[in-house]
Amino acid sequence: MDVLSALRSRVSTRAFSSRPIDDAVLRDLVDDARQAPSWSNTQPYLIGLKNGADADVLRAALVEASQTRIPSPELPQLFSYPEPLASRRRATGYGLYDVLGIDKKDMEGRAAQFERNHRFFDAPAVAFFFSHKALGEYGVLDTGCALMAFLMGATARGVQTCAQAVLAAYPDVVRAHFDVGAVGDYALVCGVAVGYATDHNDAPENAFRPARAPIDDLIAAGRTEPARG
Repeated sequence: MDVLSALRSRVSTRAFSSRPIDDAVLRDLVDDARQAPSWSNTQPYLIGLKNGADADVLRAALVEASQTRIPSPELPQLFSYPEPLASRRRATGYGLYDVLGIDKKDMEGRAAQFERNHRFFDAPAVAFFFSHKALGEYGVLDTGCALMAFLMGATARGVQTCAQAVLAAYPDVVRAHFDVGAVGDYALVCGVAVGYATDHNDAPENAFRPARAPIDDLIAAGRTEPARG
């Protein structure tokens, strides 16, 4: 698959089948990730992998934490969205719930769907991305580049994924399963559900495609003269 095909066909999968994924495939995806550019080729990230029964143990621990504790992510997670970000977020959320048949006033249904995040949507494997704090925001940027390469590589290899910031909400739970050094060295950025999608007929959420903003909305308007002061 060429890079443009992978870019345009990649989607966030929210229902995975029980089909297992080989450890060798996960290593291939890390190999894809390390091809991404980074500041002076520092590659300031670590990627933690769990598969099969090991993933199930971590899944259960995250679900338990989500039911008993307040989130405490190591990186700020924005919950107050300004416009136009708020409108885009609402449209995506409402669109997904519509596909799932969950009314926006159905708080119980919404809560149940949100809990599936902590189960990484029943994916057989999960990856966690940690960014070295020495490079600050640029380290997170480089980690994001590696994340995108990981997602693109998965798409090209016929593997489905869903990048999830919510999987970084309980970093101590995740850290207990990986040797990533001291908290002061690396920060947990996100997790990625990895596996093979359930058929669209059984999981309509996998057919959901949120709209992208128009191109002109994403191009900064130019100035005829530089601003002063």
